[in-house]
Amino acid sequence: MIFIILFSDSLKLLDKVIAVVNDEPIFYSELEEAYKSTTLQENDSIKNEILKNFIKQRVILVLAKNDSSLSVSEEEFKNFSKNYIDNIYFQYGRIEIFNKIQSLGINPNDTIEIRKILKSYEIPDSLISFSDPELANKVFLFVGKKIFDEELKRNNLTIKEFIENQREFIKKQILIQKFISKYIVPEITITEDEIRNFYEIHKDSFPKQPNIYYLEQIVIPVPASFEQEEKAYDKIKGVYKRLQKGENFEKLAKKFSDDSIIELGWLKKNYLSQFLSQDLILEIFSTPKGSWTRPIRTPLGYNIFKIDDKSSDSVKISHILIKVKPSKEDIEKAREKVLVILENAKKNFEETAKENSFAPTEIGYVPENAIPNDLKPYFKDVKENSIIGPIYKDGFYLILRVKQFIPEKITKYEDVIEQIKFILMNKKIEEKISDIYEKNKNKVLIKIYK
Repeated sequence: MIFIILFSDSLKLLDKVIAVVNDEPIFYSELEEAYKSTTLQENDSIKNEILKNFIKQRVILVLAKNDSSLSVSEEEFKNFSKNYIDNIYFQYGRIEIFNKIQSLGINPNDTIEIRKILKSYEIPDSLISFSDPELANKVFLFVGKKIFDEELKRNNLTIKEFIENQREFIKKQILIQKFISKYIVPEITITEDEIRNFYEIHKDSFPKQPNIYYLEQIVIPVPASFEQEEKAYDKIKGVYKRLQKGENFEKLAKKFSDDSIIELGWLKKNYLSQFLSQDLILEIFSTPKGSWTRPIRTPLGYNIFKIDDKSSDSVKISHILIKVKPSKEDIEKAREKVLVILENAKKNFEETAKENSFAPTEIGYVPENAIPNDLKPYFKDVKENSIIGPIYKDGFYLILRVKQFIPEKITKYEDVIEQIKFILMNKKIEEKISDIYEKNKNKVLIKIYK
């Protein structure tokens, strides 16, 4: 329902009351958490609107508490608590990922860079999709759980203790829901004409489903000449010497690294084993927490890995990357071999990928608007089973196969009936709550503190 606003006041060390309705306070932390879950930009008018909604919510709560027919059972508390925690996870995950994308200045349509960010949270490949909203929600839940659980740990709380601390707040939310269900929802009707009119007015704002491609890839590294290797190695060696003299890792990473992402997050051994030898993995896991490795040659170039934290099978790392950039001659020389691979891929893509690809073959479903701009021209007029490439990008040749093609689809009325019903229902609930507030605002004490 519209008034289920999340906050975690038990995690706040400092808080203040910004308004009171009868004996029901509204805390600053509530306003801030609700505001953060609504927008990522500063906007005072939104804050004022949220505060107004909180005041209306408290008026409904006062009425619900005074209604002897409304109560909360332990079973209802348990069921609601699970949804409450899932909502917290979702909000934490959403804000964390959006802030990360924004802080790194990454184009939201750059699926390659966003995939890197998602992998840094150890998100399973099965959850990473750029076309399935349900999987996107699971990603937010996955990341949010990690972030929120870490916050609980820092505050010496278990999830059970947190829920118990929130017991009174949760019970109040259930009472509000019950009041709405008993006294407001039965008075609301949504007609076929209302749904149809809403669709006609807003049909241009319903998003079209773009072309969607199920992609597979063959990724072929381009070997660099000795001169290019030496150039990159000399640069990483200079960075390493500065680290050894005591310079700050993060500052050096920002200044010299060829990767805008410094913190790679938690990575499992089996993930690292796709790219590194067992000897190098052992070296990374043997490096003390807070220290860093010597320069290590990886498929992208030379890395220095800083060990931020570790467990028996995972390591949390930051890195400095100096790419080994192939020369024009290197790229042209490699192209001859890649053209042979391309011809083999046309005959048997899976086998050719197994024999030649540096990275996993499956990319998955990718909507057209998530394809990086520099690759979009290659997708003009493609069909199912089209082979695209070779494309040179950042030291690698790509050969792509469109395993499945789902053409653009305009959203039909039948597709959005339930969505429109939900929108209209919430709008009418808001209107009814405003009516109840207007009728009762003089019967309760409302104080707002500046």
